[in-house]
Amino acid sequence: MTISPYDLLALLAPPFAASVLFVAIHANFGLHVLRRGVIFVDLALAQMSALGATIAFAAGHVPTSTSGLVYTFLFSAIGAALLTAGRGLLKVVHTEAYIGILYVVATAATILVVDRSPQGAEHVKQILVGSILTVSIDELPKFGILYGAIGVFHWLVRGPLRMATEAAAAGQARGALIWDFLFYLSFGAVVTSSVATAGVLLVFCFLIIPAIVGSLFTRRFTGALLIGWLGGAAASVVGLAASFELDLPAGAAMVLAFAWTLAVAIVLRAFISVSGDERKKRFRVLIQGVSVTTLTTVSAAMIWLMVMPAADQPLLDVLEGASGIGPETFMTPSERAIYEEAAKGIRLRQSQATELMTLERQSRSQSEPLSDDEVRRMGAFQQAFNEMARGEDFVATSLSARARERERWYIGPAVLMAAILGLMAVVPSKVRARFFSRSRWRRAADMLRHRSSQR
Repeated sequence: MTISPYDLLALLAPPFAASVLFVAIHANFGLHVLRRGVIFVDLALAQMSALGATIAFAAGHVPTSTSGLVYTFLFSAIGAALLTAGRGLLKVVHTEAYIGILYVVATAATILVVDRSPQGAEHVKQILVGSILTVSIDELPKFGILYGAIGVFHWLVRGPLRMATEAAAAGQARGALIWDFLFYLSFGAVVTSSVATAGVLLVFCFLIIPAIVGSLFTRRFTGALLIGWLGGAAASVVGLAASFELDLPAGAAMVLAFAWTLAVAIVLRAFISVSGDERKKRFRVLIQGVSVTTLTTVSAAMIWLMVMPAADQPLLDVLEGASGIGPETFMTPSERAIYEEAAKGIRLRQSQATELMTLERQSRSQSEPLSDDEVRRMGAFQQAFNEMARGEDFVATSLSARARERERWYIGPAVLMAAILGLMAVVPSKVRARFFSRSRWRRAADMLRHRSSQR
């Protein structure tokens, strides 16, 4: 069963809208955080918020309920007060060290509370990675109202807030403390709502990466904010699409998408900011760097294949998938028949699992509960799938390892030699001459002899 474009849009539209709202408000705070030089303040506030949610959870409240949010915001306000008070310690304790201490203490307190709570491990996982895919359309208005109110407040008092940021960046311990507290308090209110939905890791990306992307291209606050919004929205689209298409955890997939967006922005910045001749030079350096990295990785993978053929070979799996030459090429006819039968069973069960997961996603997106028969079917299938998949995976893995015992001497040396020749062609001639110079190796040999004589 395939999911229609309409159903896919209905499923991913609310998480994407929530991501855009998160990027819109967090990028604003991120620019202040970068200029203040307190990069990890978000983690400290998020962990204080998580501590409040954990205490609410231990007390029997749902973290997203009204009582749970009160606990969470209260501890965020305490964190805001402690961060503001830290301005008075600038001459004694470095700001980042103070933030780190606050984060560690809040984390330790969270662990102590979790240790006395039922299902504590699952709660911690929820705090870290969140569940942004479960955001519904009904939740979007509350995010829009809260973030809109905070955004309007920041716009009205943008002058004093930026003055407070400049004072903090200059290391001035006194003055503008009330604006510092209001900044951290509003930040805590944002973190309280976003951490409960997106998790600590993804919220940190919403805060820092769009702000860095914007700051790469302009020093103007408004311009950096607009560029950061565009970059954050693009990363959100890529992360959510990859999460759905590859069946990955949404939070982790989006974190990697944000990291990839930052890497692309750094490359673009390196080419935009220079003249034509320098741009060509940097392009050559980029191509050389990518080529050297790729060929070095291939060389290491082939050495690993020849030394440990039975171990996991992720790069070889990719090469086999691209070339169509799998491990069955190096099997005997009887081994190949058994392997193909196991692979056929694995594909069948994967298609069945995909069908049931699609059904469950459609049901969740349309707010229609599954019938009792469908729930029982999914449970029975999951149990049977786990048992049969273990057996088929064992057969396929064992036969693949046996085939790669033979394959390593056909594939490994040939690909390794090709990669080494490629490296010699790609590496600049000056570097090759320096590496292969006789004087270099003579000095290395003399050093070894000298050390041996000392022993």
